[in-house]
Amino acid sequence: MEEFKLSDDVFEQIKDFNYWELTNEEELLIDKLILNEELKERYKENGLCKDCKQPQVAFYWCQCKFQQNFKNWTSGNNEVDKFIQKVQLDVKYKNDDRFENVEYEDLELFIKQFGKMVI
Repeated sequence: MEEFKLSDDVFEQIKDFNYWELTNEEELLIDKLILNEELKERYKENGLCKDCKQPQVAFYWCQCKFQQNFKNWTSGNNEVDKFIQKVQLDVKYKNDDRFENVEYEDLELFIKQFGKMVI
């Protein structure tokens, strides 16, 4: 699955817009610059993350907070790490707890069952 991101040039052109109060001219520019519909929708609903320069997933929350921690931990199992990262990146709102408190003993079964839906 291809990941779409805003270019630095697009970010520079829209970074000072009030996404919740776009003028008609700004709205037209957004429609012209952001071709990916998911990114466009996320921008219009949640604005830009000042850290990663991408549309946030939710109001005042961005997936880059997870991505910054990917290099700082490992389960020791590359397959498990990729699964956990994928689930974290699929989170659509800050308090999504569908992957919280899974006991280590249950993790393999959880990945087999839940992973089919996610991966």
